[in-house]
Amino acid sequence: MRPVRGGKLVCTLNCFLPLGRKYHPLLRLLNGSQGLLAIPFGQYRVMKPAAWIKSITSELVLGEDMAIEFEPLKALCQRCTNGHLIDVGANLGLYTLLFRATSPLPIIAYEPQPFLFKLLQWNIAGNELSGVDARNLACGNQRGEVAFSTGLNGSIVAGNSAQASGSNRPDAPSSGGWAAEAQKTLAGGIVNVPVTTLDENLADIEKIAVLKIDCEGYEYQILQGARGLLKRHRPLLFVEVHPEQLVSFGHSTRELLELISPDYELEFWYFQIGRHASKLACSLAKFRRPQAHRCADVAEMLAAAESTPGPAQVYFIGQPRKK
Repeated sequence: MRPVRGGKLVCTLNCFLPLGRKYHPLLRLLNGSQGLLAIPFGQYRVMKPAAWIKSITSELVLGEDMAIEFEPLKALCQRCTNGHLIDVGANLGLYTLLFRATSPLPIIAYEPQPFLFKLLQWNIAGNELSGVDARNLACGNQRGEVAFSTGLNGSIVAGNSAQASGSNRPDAPSSGGWAAEAQKTLAGGIVNVPVTTLDENLADIEKIAVLKIDCEGYEYQILQGARGLLKRHRPLLFVEVHPEQLVSFGHSTRELLELISPDYELEFWYFQIGRHASKLACSLAKFRRPQAHRCADVAEMLAAAESTPGPAQVYFIGQPRKK
């Protein structure tokens, strides 16, 4: 692991000529493709394989704007004085870092994809985060095992026809090193991963303050497996809803709304990033800070979620209804 070289240079160049991730050849020249690079991210650093140089370049340019959608939840987290923060779909740990920067409360982070889980562990250890429990599990509505598609944003595979290509669950880099594993993950594949329910896995937790879910269309099943938890703990909710992917798992944004709304007062946000009608507008949007939009009501949110092209994600932020 080593600090990224040329980061300040790229950020300076981007201020004058905003080409964003197109500066990746310069960073590749300065850093090579081996090992892990540490990228500044607010008060912390994010560790990523040097082989993912395009993603690293974007992160350098955008900084914490890589996760601008965290902002609506930040004030709510700061109000919480006890309980756990639950990060379902932690990926390599951006939200885990943001949670820790916002709150001292204990964190439980779930990430099923083997290589991303390894990076999550490195980001926890490399930033010397305390009070973080990382669990290499998927979450759903029943306990068992599921096929999981790997990648920068992996997801559970819809349907029953997927076959895993191997265990792919090492505890340390393979003989090919970080670069080989990073390229393998980037190329994609299917592995089997264990799945649990939040009701079962968090049964011994006394208090849950916040439940965040980002699972590429599997959010309905996860909330089905957390019905007891929601009744007992009444946590604040932050659910990243993927309208298109929900359909592949047999559900819709409307159904998800119907599942949550009886017990929660909800507000809805989206961040229009690269979801424009023209290629030119899409390209220009990548060089601007993502714009947040809060929907006025349910009707506006559903219209956005069901439009083409619509936002890739809609965020449900919920507070429990008063009894």
